[in-house]
Amino acid sequence: MNTDVTLRPARSSDVAELAALATQLGYPSTAAEVAARLPRLLDDPDQLVAVAVGPDDRAVGSVHVVVRRQLESDPWVEITTLVVDDAARGTGVGRALLAHAEAWAAARGYGFVQLRSNVVRERAHRFYVREGYTKVKEQVLFHRRVPRDPA
Repeated sequence: MNTDVTLRPARSSDVAELAALATQLGYPSTAAEVAARLPRLLDDPDQLVAVAVGPDDRAVGSVHVVVRRQLESDPWVEITTLVVDDAARGTGVGRALLAHAEAWAAARGYGFVQLRSNVVRERAHRFYVREGYTKVKEQVLFHRRVPRDPA
């Protein structure tokens, strides 16, 4: 494991690195877009956005965790994003971020953590299985844009 990495909550000074990480993950984002989104996430007690930083305090990985509540099941925690910079993969950063998310969930009384991973991310799938996660099902995601209410 990379011992030069520290985990901490994300902050506004991380937006450039968070945007770059999101882009590496396949979700092109600008620093301005992340800067607009981040405060609401950080202010929500049912969400965690954490970063793994090197000695220079620059983010080399991030995790976003959300408490999910649905009518048909008890609440659980979902890891919606886990990404490690290309240059830091294989160094233990992902494992540290995953453990951080799990500890956050456990500290809040949630005994169940789940995540979704794109079918093309075979390396990530092997990682999650090595970390004790079980593939439960496959899904199809549907998407439709709706016009925004101008009011």
